[in-house]
Amino acid sequence: MSEWVSELAGRLIVGRKRDGRCVYDAQAKQELIEACGRPGISMAKLARDCGINANLLNTWVRKHERKTVVLAAPAAVEPEGAAPAFV
Repeated sequence: MSEWVSELAGRLIVGRKRDGRCVYDAQAKQELIEACGRPGISMAKLARDCGINANLLNTWVRKHERKTVVLAAPAAVEPEGAAPAFV
């Protein structure tokens, strides 16, 4: 395990809730998501090295991708006075 992954793993989990679920640091979580986008990086190995489930990491990455697609999509603008397609 490389040095930056072990450092990231140490910062990722900051606590636990009463029901046993983990509380994650937002900055470390964002760094982990960005690391998954690098070429040659295995999501499953990265998750295992950080001590989290690969399915959880995959969910974080998909949510991040959806959020960036929604932010990047231009809003549809209708010209004024245009009639709707269906009446």
